[in-house]
Amino acid sequence: MTKPDNTPPKAAKNTKPDDSPDSRVGPKHLAKADAIRPKPKRFYKAVTVEEQQGRFAILLDGKPIKTPMRQNFSVLAAPLAEAIAGEWESQQEYIDHETMIHTKLANTAIDRVATRRDEIIAEIKNYAGSDMLLYRAEQPASLIEREKQNWDPFLEWLSQTHAITLQPATGIIHVTQDPAELDKVEALYQPHDEFALTALHNMTSLTGSAILPLALIAEDNGWTADDIWTAAHTDEDYQIERWGSDEEAARRRATKRDEFLKTHEFLTLSRVKTT
Repeated sequence: MTKPDNTPPKAAKNTKPDDSPDSRVGPKHLAKADAIRPKPKRFYKAVTVEEQQGRFAILLDGKPIKTPMRQNFSVLAAPLAEAIAGEWESQQEYIDHETMIHTKLANTAIDRVATRRDEIIAEIKNYAGSDMLLYRAEQPASLIEREKQNWDPFLEWLSQTHAITLQPATGIIHVTQDPAELDKVEALYQPHDEFALTALHNMTSLTGSAILPLALIAEDNGWTADDIWTAAHTDEDYQIERWGSDEEAARRRATKRDEFLKTHEFLTLSRVKTT
């Protein structure tokens, strides 16, 4: 019997962010609201980026945009601002917020994450305590071996590079990790600004792992976004190979993968600072 696909174990489910309005930090929650709103008409002609005291604002016909909570919208990295401006420029007769993942993530960073850093990092730390990489199948042997091949390199990297040791277990019964080791994971997330932290939080939610996003942003290991996505779906891919995949599940997975890749792009752009 194998564990559930790509989800933290049941015993740890309460460590995930709840679904109250104040806890909704990912763009998927904003997307639900967008889906029931009529799409507004494009009301602007020109989109520009303007530097303002070390930050970068997006202007529509010379007027700065606001976040959903009516805060000034600006980001810390010029490349990210240009990408966001490109999203606004690409809109046609109507503005489709579903196509504007960078804008959504930036809104989340400004409106929710900037003032809740400690809470967001604590959520990621809780994910690490029940990380997908730590919960291994009991059978069959072929899946056990695949998980070992796909997941052990990340745990070895965490141990060798950061001296963090987390203990894998078989089955779905929650295993309590050493709090001191989880504190070390938490410390790795502390240096990131609200934009990078928003992306890392979303990638953690999408993969079920707090370790995989850290591995992806490490500069010396060569792992790509596709490598991380494949690792996160080891169990799911194994089940698809055995039993196939239905059309609706394939669509959901494609949507999640697109969000994951765009979130990684947002993260990369947010970390490129200009002098």
